Amino acid sequence: MPVYQYSAVDKRGKTRRGTMPALDESNLAEKLHEAGLWLSDVLVHWPKPVAPSPRPELRRFRLRGDRGRRELIDFCTLMAFQIRAGVPLVRALDVASSDCKNPKFKELLTDLQGQIESGATFHEAMSLYPGIFSAHFLGVLKAGESTSNLPEAFQDLRDYLEWVEKVMADVRQATLYPSIVLTVIAFFMVFLFAFIIPKFADLLGKLNVKQPLLTQIVFGVGDFTHATWWIWLPLVALAVSFMLFGRRISPRVALVIDHLKLRLPILGELNLMLALSRFTHNLSILYRSGLPIIQALNMCHKGLIGNVVIEQAVADVEDDVQTGSTISEAMHRQPVFSALLVRMVAMGESSGSLDKALDNVSTYYSEIIPRRIKHFFGMLEPALMLLLIFLVGAVALAIYLPIISLMGAIR
Repeated sequence: MPVYQYSAVDKRGKTRRGTMPALDESNLAEKLHEAGLWLSDVLVHWPKPVAPSPRPELRRFRLRGDRGRRELIDFCTLMAFQIRAGVPLVRALDVASSDCKNPKFKELLTDLQGQIESGATFHEAMSLYPGIFSAHFLGVLKAGESTSNLPEAFQDLRDYLEWVEKVMADVRQATLYPSIVLTVIAFFMVFLFAFIIPKFADLLGKLNVKQPLLTQIVFGVGDFTHATWWIWLPLVALAVSFMLFGRRISPRVALVIDHLKLRLPILGELNLMLALSRFTHNLSILYRSGLPIIQALNMCHKGLIGNVVIEQAVADVEDDVQTGSTISEAMHRQPVFSALLVRMVAMGESSGSLDKALDNVSTYYSEIIPRRIKHFFGMLEPALMLLLIFLVGAVALAIYLPIISLMGAIR
């Protein structure tokens, strides 16, 4: 039943205003007449239907890994094409749901369609599923919805997800072989020093053979490893777990870890490039979608960069811009931003094409990062092999030198 906002006149000629539900205007007039009022003006308000709350399992559902990212890429591609072709939003979601291969995501899209049919806006309905649609995703779509550029917003999100997938694939391809070799070396050396060398040490000790300095060092390391391996292995596992999951413990721990990442030799520069590439790519998308620069900077430093140190610097840039500084001047005060980025932002501000300037920086980093990674790990592979040869050779010499001395004494 609609609700009417009315103006009416009473018996004394005074104007009365109020709201009243009624079947139609004539029914409203009858109700007011019974109350001694005569209808003079009316405005109808239809109550907004209450959208059903999504089920808890859908709110907790997440798309993970490469398959989840590919599912979102396909969703953005299909939605951009349909909306650009003039397909209504609800119908486009229905087609995307029919085309979806993930049964849980398909169910979520159907639920999302129901939310919109119940009166929710697109970005409001998406915000009910935080496990799927991030703040960055929602911000771009909200700006695209408010500026009637929804196809372009979906296209920008698709390009961004494709870029993330490409960078992740390049990093994974470059690090796979060295990671395997390094892991094998670590386990081999622990096994060798903890179980093999102590047996040779006992054997040569019973024979009373004079041990060279190299043999004493290797056997000492073996004895120490054999006595404490049950301590070192959990400590190493704990350290790795801390580096992987410590960011979730507290913001201070995340800040310490990210500081260490930026101070690592060679890898620190790569981590900085990756963070700046994410920052420029996200800021370009948010700014181009129509968001004010302050809001775009605010969204960037809330989890879109992946490094707390850089995010704090972006937060400081946002504060400086709010007080009247230009973006390039504010970035110049932060040492983490490269000279290239500051120069390109200054040129973009002066020419009125900040999004294109940011895209140029992001493209530069996207091209140079894979080359730097391949170059680094290309040098690391032979270094690991030389390390393995050196360790095995040192252990072999440590064992054979006393045996050769024993054979000489027997002769």
